[in-house]
Amino acid sequence: MNDEKITSVVKDFFQKIHADDLMSKFFKDHDQERIQHHPKTFLEHGLGEGKYSNEQIANAHKDIPINDEHFEAMVGNFISTLDEHGFSEDDKQKVHGILQGYKGNILGK
Repeated sequence: MNDEKITSVVKDFFQKIHADDLMSKFFKDHDQERIQHHPKTFLEHGLGEGKYSNEQIANAHKDIPINDEHFEAMVGNFISTLDEHGFSEDDKQKVHGILQGYKGNILGK
């Protein structure tokens, strides 16, 4: 996937998160430039190209009070963004499955 498409997906995904009352609270008091890589990282992991270990993912989220509802909202917003960018059903299902595999690490379970 080219950088232009990745940038477009990331931008649209971040707009969804900021507009989502459930999710926006996790991002509003943080340095937006510092966390801009998160959706790109989310995309990379969703496509099976992630570079962070399960332990690193768990440590990055350990102090964030994320629950099942938050996780599913994040994944739902991400899949919706991929849909809007013309990703195939197979790609979206693959991404969904991979991201679900990180759920325990993100939720600290």
